Amino acid sequence: MAPRRRRSPAESRAELLAAAAGLIRERGPDNVSLRQIAEAAGVAHGLASHYFGTYAALVREVLRAENDRIEARVRERIQAEDGVPTAAGIMGVLFDTLADERYLRLFVWAEMHAEYRGAARPELVELVDTMEAGIRAALAGGPVPSRARIEAVVLVGLSAAYGFAIGGRSWLAGLGHDPDDPAYEAEFRVQLARMMGAHMVEESCSPVGE
Repeated sequence: MAPRRRRSPAESRAELLAAAAGLIRERGPDNVSLRQIAEAAGVAHGLASHYFGTYAALVREVLRAENDRIEARVRERIQAEDGVPTAAGIMGVLFDTLADERYLRLFVWAEMHAEYRGAARPELVELVDTMEAGIRAALAGGPVPSRARIEAVVLVGLSAAYGFAIGGRSWLAGLGHDPDDPAYEAEFRVQLARMMGAHMVEESCSPVGE
């Protein structure tokens, strides 16, 4: 247990969040409690409840921080590609992140709890804003995919990436393939990126996203 010391409310909240992230990574979200997190952070149990309310709400905050990191990496990838968000680049970031089973368990746990389902995600809106701006800049005033089309591509990419991370190994084995052979995941990424890119440009008749 970390020693207790005087700290500001902001420091206490940040240290509780850091302690929660560490314990959840180590033990999984099903095996951690608010009391254990408070002890690890060196604060009174009541403070954990005061700042976050429930354990599910604290898990949601941990997941939000993890998602912020993913979206920051996507933005970095877009910037590295001169502001043009290619489907292959974004899929690479998502698949590399979701290969971490600890993150995946955190995401699934949070999604299974009513407090998290349907929660607002302004950072996801900002990510789509970034993608739309990149596409418009790349096409320089030409026809561009609609906002609805861009959002659909983002949802397809997220769904496919999460789905493959959860069931990909079992599905590959069921098809008679070696799930440990990285070539199958690599091919899935390529095909998914091509489908996403083709769907993105269907409205604009432009090669953006390939």
